[in-house]
Amino acid sequence: MAVLLVDDDRDLIDVLTYILRREGYQVTVAYDGEQGWTRFQSEQPELVVLDANMPGFDGMEVCRRIREQSTTPVIMLTARTDEADIVQALGLGADDYVTKPFSPRQLVARVKAVLRRAQAFAASGSGGGEELRAGELTLDLRSRILRRNEDEIRLTPLEFKILHYLLLNKGRVLTNSAIVEHVWGFSGSGNEDLVKVHVHRLRQKLERDPHNPDFIKTVLGVGYVLSQS
Repeated sequence: MAVLLVDDDRDLIDVLTYILRREGYQVTVAYDGEQGWTRFQSEQPELVVLDANMPGFDGMEVCRRIREQSTTPVIMLTARTDEADIVQALGLGADDYVTKPFSPRQLVARVKAVLRRAQAFAASGSGGGEELRAGELTLDLRSRILRRNEDEIRLTPLEFKILHYLLLNKGRVLTNSAIVEHVWGFSGSGNEDLVKVHVHRLRQKLERDPHNPDFIKTVLGVGYVLSQS
């Protein structure tokens, strides 16, 4: 598995490179956003670990460009106090984030979880043409296309997995932590932003009025439920 590390902190890059290579990953490094974008295009890694805040061409722009042409998983590194960065990164399509400072072991665990999820998602595309339904919504599990009546709605891999989980449990309240564990592959509290941002994006695509949703309902302080009607 090839991992691209992009960060202007050379000491951090050295530590992460050593640890990831010890875990068996092939590691390519870049020390700024422009170099990172170039390396992504030339190396085509299976995963990108990307610092959000770099001088000039920052990680947000790199993430945006990656998402315009690829579903390659992206883990964003952000400063602990930069909540706005976290929300922006998830909104641009980052699969996960890790706040600085962090332990290398924590990052390795996130890398493994994100890659497991990406591999499982790719494998699921070889199945039959099963569908899940809820009212006007039909989710094709083979093509990963959502239909609302006759309208086709394209989903990102994360949006598909969240909606698939909600459809499997329609009418049942799913906690934020349960969604995070199922979709991102790790447990623990404090990851509500991961769910919140992607549910927001799903609502923008499938709800007639995203501010007054018919399908994905919020259960305050708990999580979300997909309406059965």
